[in-house]
Amino acid sequence: MFTSKDDLKLDYGVDMEIGKFLTDRTVPENNLYWKNRLLYIPSMPGYLFIPMYMDIQFRLGIPKSELFAEQHMQLLEAILHSAARLESKLINFDQHVEECIALTKPQCKNPSLLQDLTWYFSGQKQNATIELGTPYPSLNRADAYLFSLCYFNVDQNKKKQLVDAWYALITYYLIVDDLKDIQTDFEQQEENALLEAGLSQQGANAIDELLQKSYRIMNSINPVIANRIDHKIQRVNVKTVMDDFLQWQAKHKT
Repeated sequence: MFTSKDDLKLDYGVDMEIGKFLTDRTVPENNLYWKNRLLYIPSMPGYLFIPMYMDIQFRLGIPKSELFAEQHMQLLEAILHSAARLESKLINFDQHVEECIALTKPQCKNPSLLQDLTWYFSGQKQNATIELGTPYPSLNRADAYLFSLCYFNVDQNKKKQLVDAWYALITYYLIVDDLKDIQTDFEQQEENALLEAGLSQQGANAIDELLQKSYRIMNSINPVIANRIDHKIQRVNVKTVMDDFLQWQAKHKT
């Protein structure tokens, strides 16, 4: 389905110039992430997050000239190509991280962030200068995209704002995905935040708190996206989703 700059503005608050730049962009050749795609921004969360996060970066002070720079665009596209190779099991996770580091180093203007991410992905996030990751692996599965932030020369405070905003956005979308796919993820032994949090009131409360945190952060940056998060919070009962899954699980055990 076609996504226009007007759709991005009305539905997600994305700056019109950013929306036009991305919807007009040509699909990169030989990129597995865009395989068989005719549009750069199809109407799917796995692509819509690109203009949403770029708009957030702009709102937090990254100039459009840097966001639109061809080197930046090629870097994020190469990172997503590597992510698709991981998803297709052409490489393993360690190889994916190694690829992302190799792609980032020539374009890196923020060595401190690159070191933070290297610590994080090597299991030593306690050494990083900012908080990275969530308590649940399933909600960290898109974090390699953070390597693209290394293109920007920003101070420690701005770095933290950009990373916090990333988690506010992506945590919301990944939780929504996990709410929808809990049964499938269980059957296919895939990561799922609800399963990782525990199918209990305590687990539901933990997921609810992550959604509330996403809302609080996003409301200070992009109220349009924050409204979507708030709508989901009010419409979906996490504990009910968990209970429905447990009933399905019990039924299929007999």
